[in-house]
Amino acid sequence: MLLSIIVPLYNTGKFVSQTLHSIQNQTFTDFECIIVDDGSTDQSVQVAQTFTQHDARFKLFLNPHQGLAATLNTALHHVHGNYITFCDSDDYLEADAYQNLQPLIQKNPDLIMSNLYFEKNSHSIQNSNYKFHDLQGAAEIIRSFPLIYRQQLMYYNTNKIYRRNLIDKLSFNDLTVGLDTIFNYQIFAQCKTILFNRDPYYHYLQRKGSLVNHFDPQRLAIREKETHALINLLHQWHADYAEQLLNEEWFNTLINVVTNIYAPLPNGKTLTQSARLNRIKATLTYCLPQINFDCLNSSQASLIHQIQQCVRENNDTVLFQQYSI
Repeated sequence: MLLSIIVPLYNTGKFVSQTLHSIQNQTFTDFECIIVDDGSTDQSVQVAQTFTQHDARFKLFLNPHQGLAATLNTALHHVHGNYITFCDSDDYLEADAYQNLQPLIQKNPDLIMSNLYFEKNSHSIQNSNYKFHDLQGAAEIIRSFPLIYRQQLMYYNTNKIYRRNLIDKLSFNDLTVGLDTIFNYQIFAQCKTILFNRDPYYHYLQRKGSLVNHFDPQRLAIREKETHALINLLHQWHADYAEQLLNEEWFNTLINVVTNIYAPLPNGKTLTQSARLNRIKATLTYCLPQINFDCLNSSQASLIHQIQQCVRENNDTVLFQQYSI
């Protein structure tokens, strides 16, 4: 079997039928779809069972609710394909997604990365426009990694096809978000061949209530774990650009955490202004000592000054308008 498609499932009963139909209707047929449910309390399992009962390529495994990492790690124990990919249970694929990737898979790479569609507000489709070229050999991958980082290609596993033997000894960290990033850093450390597909096939639905688009009180701690994974990778490579890239990483951490402070709570509301400002102060206190302003561009420095000014004035109206979802 050539390809294993992993679908983690948790309370996405409104979306998962479209997801699984988009997999079932692939013009490429040499695949298995490994669905692992994380203790859903809606109709997700029942929807998935309609596929497993009529299509032997679909297999469903039921876990008690343990979180996304345990779900993905369970799936990794059940895959049989030479290559592995992932599909979230609220997203969907173009019908010829994997068929069009066959010429690249036949080259036997370690990793294939693709452009993807970002979907917002049900109708607006934004096509990512990553610009990248195929990489042969560890030295070329190391030289090109800053471009991978700056185009944010380390954040997703759903737009990637992984050679299975790179994954055999890996597992996902038990985090609410950031699992893909740390996992991909571990993959990059092993890669000798990375191929790039410019034609998007994966539709990534950006919706309220998803793991990414809600307030997470642990977001700073999670970003710290991602940063340490990046540090480990750069040290392993002895990369001469490590200092500059880590400076960018700490800037990105600051902005990511501040942005998340304005994301909705489970009840749909946001934190109070006082709570937001307290968290921003704590984030600045933690991140600023790691950032060298001489290595920032003018827009990055200006953004930090704007955040600092809101804290000084004890008024974050500007940030609220800028970052609230």
